[in-house]
Amino acid sequence: MIIIGVTIWSIYQSNLGSPKDYFMVEKTFNQWDGGRNEQLVKLQKFLKQHPELHAKYDGRIAQKLLLCSEQGLAASFSKLALGRVGKLSPYYTQFSNGSLLIGEKNLEAALASAKMLKHTLDQDQLFWETKSGLLKHGQILYGYNLLRIAFLEQALGNRAGEIEAWREFKREAGWMSGENPSIRSDPTAYALICQNFQNDDVSLRDFIEHREKSLENLSQ
Repeated sequence: MIIIGVTIWSIYQSNLGSPKDYFMVEKTFNQWDGGRNEQLVKLQKFLKQHPELHAKYDGRIAQKLLLCSEQGLAASFSKLALGRVGKLSPYYTQFSNGSLLIGEKNLEAALASAKMLKHTLDQDQLFWETKSGLLKHGQILYGYNLLRIAFLEQALGNRAGEIEAWREFKREAGWMSGENPSIRSDPTAYALICQNFQNDDVSLRDFIEHREKSLENLSQ
């Protein structure tokens, strides 16, 4: 759950074409295990035939390759994705570069990068005004970055840092009784984040509560 999709913003921008062809691409991607095999070759052929699908799949392919320790090949897909994401804002590029650090298992550097991104976003009031017809882009990026910090703190065994990161995410999501989220918080953005982490009957909120109880038991 540490690695967040590199091109989450670009996915919403992909253009629709032949339903049959696009169904086959999605089916092939879901069946692909992330290794260098015939399914990857098939995906590359699909993308060559339908270049409009690069925005939707480059980042997702890079993520699977990273999980399978194919850093070199993942980098080629990531560069394409980063080129598009960077046009929206350098903050998306910074977040995406953090995904590459995680894929390389350089967790301390990834955590430092995520904390620096949080600090920079906290200071940039103009960025928070950027909004599509659906939601505030700033809040969903900020929310994912808070989750990244929490997961990285967990992976590195930093109990105090993990507790604080969960509290901050809950506060921004409006889940903290007696504590109001910041005025920039957008409930729609946090609802979308939670949907992405839903696993059968276990919600992101359930997972966070489980982690907090586990951390509390460790302190006793």
